[in-house]
Amino acid sequence: MDAETPMNGDGGSLQNLNDIVLPEAVPWWPPAPGWYVLAALLVLCFGYILVRRLRTRRRNRYRKLALLELAAIRQQGSAEALQSLPGLLKRTALSVWPREQVASLSGLEWYRFLDESADMDLFCSQAGVTLETMAYSATTETFPGKMERDLLLDASEHWLRNHSADNRGGG
Repeated sequence: MDAETPMNGDGGSLQNLNDIVLPEAVPWWPPAPGWYVLAALLVLCFGYILVRRLRTRRRNRYRKLALLELAAIRQQGSAEALQSLPGLLKRTALSVWPREQVASLSGLEWYRFLDESADMDLFCSQAGVTLETMAYSATTETFPGKMERDLLLDASEHWLRNHSADNRGGG
């Protein structure tokens, strides 16, 4: 059988076949409209996350400054530095809660407020007495010992890090 002879009797031959033509590769640019929608959604999501983080950072700036001040008080350790601790706690509370709710609090009410706003029980149980002693102590002889001061500083740091206006709603 020669190459010119039909194979199946319909008159076709291999010489009349054409090569398979592949379509052109799909270009990467411009992308399909769905990619534009996806890109826009991603930009919106990242923008939303960025705005939320910036707001949280700005809203918690007072907390960072208070913790820095507490670190300075802790580092100095002097009676004068420690006597500024009650003022630091009160100023911090006033930057979060309304003045009418916080400014008049003192004694057990103040310690209860501190504990409730940070879901803890340190000021009412022990640290509050030390805080009061330090606030009104005129001499270092009546000043609390190192263990009591450390407990108070730790309780204050815990409160500064963990207090939340959501924990203490109605005063």
